[in-house]
Amino acid sequence: MKTLFRGLAAALLACVLTACPETTVNDDFGLKPAVLKVADWDGTWTPVDEGDDDAVQFTVANAAQGLLVLTEPGKKDAKPIEFRIRRATAESKIKLSFAVAQERDAKKPGAASLFLMRTAESGVLYTWGINHDAVAAAIRSGQLKGSVKADKDGAHSHLDSTAANYEKLLEPQFWSWSEPTCLKRAKQ
Repeated sequence: MKTLFRGLAAALLACVLTACPETTVNDDFGLKPAVLKVADWDGTWTPVDEGDDDAVQFTVANAAQGLLVLTEPGKKDAKPIEFRIRRATAESKIKLSFAVAQERDAKKPGAASLFLMRTAESGVLYTWGINHDAVAAAIRSGQLKGSVKADKDGAHSHLDSTAANYEKLLEPQFWSWSEPTCLKRAKQ
C-alpha cells in the first residue's frame, strides 16, 4: 500500500478538485480532543512498506487540543495538512481516535476528511480510510446522522458532529480494516 500521507494528501486534493465520492465532517467531529504526548508524535515517519523517500514530518501544534501538522520534507509545493486528533470513544482502553484532516491554508467549514487512527505508541502508527459507500448507505437508512448529496461520480456525505455517530462509526463496515496504513518513526 502506498504511504498513508501521500494517500491522504492525494485523497484530500482529489476530493476538493473533483467530484469523487467523499465523506466530510466539521473540525469538532469526535468526543473531545485527544491529549497528545509530543514525544509520541513529533518527528519523521516513514511507511513500513516503502522507502525513506516517502517520509513525512509530524509536528504537534497544540498538544492539549490534539492538533498535528503534517509536512513533507523536501517537497516545496506540498501544502501542510492539519490533523485534529479527537477521541472516538470515552473508553480509555480503546486507543482509536478520529483524525479530522484538512489542508491548513484552505480550510472550509464542514469540509474536513475523516480517518481513524490508533494512538501512536512505541514508534508505530496505524491509520484506516473510511468506506464512503457504507457511510452514505447508513445516512440514507438513518443509522448515521448527516446528509448525502448524490452526484454523477458518487455520493457526497457529510456526518453530523453527534455522539451517536461516533459510537456507530466504530463498527467494522465503515473502515477499510484489511488495508491499514502503517508508519514507523524514523530513528533520530
